[in-house]
Amino acid sequence: MPWPDDYILYSISVEDIRRVAKEEHFRELTDAEIKQIGDKLGDYIGWYDAALMAIGEVAPDAANTKEEDDE
Repeated sequence: MPWPDDYILYSISVEDIRRVAKEEHFRELTDAEIKQIGDKLGDYIGWYDAALMAIGEVAPDAANTKEEDDE
């Protein structure tokens, strides 16, 4: 059965953010700060380039079969 298009492949949780803050010896973050950090993550994670790099590593031959959009 193929994966549904709306299935989430990767996510970052509040626990992940709290762990980073703790491991970097930051103070405990407020809920408001965690919300703001969540809103900013997309500014720092280039999901398109990350996906492209992962595709190239996992399926390097996919580029050899690339379909042309102009045809």
